[in-house]
Amino acid sequence: MSNGFAAERSLEKSSKELRTLKRIIEKYKDDPKGKKKMLKKMQKYWRSPLAEVKSLEYKPKGDSWTPPEDLQDNLKLMAEYIDPRKEEGEADPETVLTDDQEQELRAMMTKTDKRDD
Repeated sequence: MSNGFAAERSLEKSSKELRTLKRIIEKYKDDPKGKKKMLKKMQKYWRSPLAEVKSLEYKPKGDSWTPPEDLQDNLKLMAEYIDPRKEEGEADPETVLTDDQEQELRAMMTKTDKRDD
């Protein structure tokens, strides 16, 4: 079994589980007890021997494989996602230390107390 096949099978399994989770969450939006019951039922299925047998029946699709449409839509949304973290070179003005503060901090970090030795 090649790594490509294992990765494809893993991605297919993950996307199937996520679609199921999404469907359950949307269906039981206003019913927390029903949602909990269905999530528990799905988790039980995913860990069952039946799910393992089903995964063994998976046939690799190779180059002709394309993700399901809902997954493709999510991938497009992720491509448009803008990372809220700042670039590495940019610093937040609230966390910038002045030279004096930086020297004081370094001095405090390098000083040792005889009790610590």
